[in-house]
Amino acid sequence: MSEYLFDEIKDLFLSVAEEIDRENAQKQVPVLIKFLELLKELSGEEGSFDQVTLAQDLEDFGPEDFDSEDYFEEKEDLGWIEGTLHRQLKGGILAGQEIYVPERSIREFGFEDGDLIRAKSQGIKHMGAKSREFYYFDLLSKGDSQESKREEINFAQVLCNDELGQYYILGEEDGQTVEIPLKDEDVESLYIQENDRIEYAYWQGDIFDGRVAWKYSLNGPVVEKSDQASRGQDGALKGMDVVLAVDLGREKPFREELHRLGANFVSLEDINQAYRENRTLLADCALVLYDQVASCHFETLRKKLQYDNIPTVYIGNLQAQDLYQVLLDNF
Repeated sequence: MSEYLFDEIKDLFLSVAEEIDRENAQKQVPVLIKFLELLKELSGEEGSFDQVTLAQDLEDFGPEDFDSEDYFEEKEDLGWIEGTLHRQLKGGILAGQEIYVPERSIREFGFEDGDLIRAKSQGIKHMGAKSREFYYFDLLSKGDSQESKREEINFAQVLCNDELGQYYILGEEDGQTVEIPLKDEDVESLYIQENDRIEYAYWQGDIFDGRVAWKYSLNGPVVEKSDQASRGQDGALKGMDVVLAVDLGREKPFREELHRLGANFVSLEDINQAYRENRTLLADCALVLYDQVASCHFETLRKKLQYDNIPTVYIGNLQAQDLYQVLLDNF
């Protein structure tokens, strides 16, 4: 049985376990037990779980689907199926193949709209009246730059209107800040709570008719930069190894500032390279500039930092001159 399929099921288990609390435990514990039984069935032996907890494709199955007999159906190996990814508000479709590409896979592999990717069936999982076919995905080539009607609000903070019992985020329409209510089904399926960080996707012109494409699972707090920032003396951070996650092309002033402070700069590319080589990354701390890291890199980055147990904070609107004060305040 494919290791990919085992990991896919394992991540679904972890996503449920991560969100369990006293209020939903009675409903969710049977779901967890079923996932454990399935993992045992797939592995044939006791498995081990890592710290990867971000899997968000549970909307296909609800707790009621675990009340009936469920089983896994292996399929004949028909080889690879190729297609161009057409991005949806959540997930995507392989053009001409009608194969759904889950949002988690898109982020895990860094897929973008228009990429040529291939898929290979791993079998079908039947749960009561519902079923889902699992695929392994692989990138063949990056797509040409193209205009997309899909818009998104990244890393939006979830707020709550206590009087209405309504969760919402802030967006911008026609130059004005607007409140965008979140759909109840998104809130319930992703266990969204106040102060969570999400990606909200919508089609151009329909900002109020979008959906939550992703709920970020973070290995550290979201912090604000200090109002009164001190740049620090030359060499003030001598010997400190700092991961600074900012897209290539924007990192020069940050690299220069850390060099002035005497710190060693670990770039986003260094992180990605270590991840590809399955190599441990050694660093004292990490600052993730969430508004300056492409969404296709974000999940790989988060997993690597969490796996290597690097203390991390997530910050927006950070300038190079703010580095010293933020590091001083948080580490």
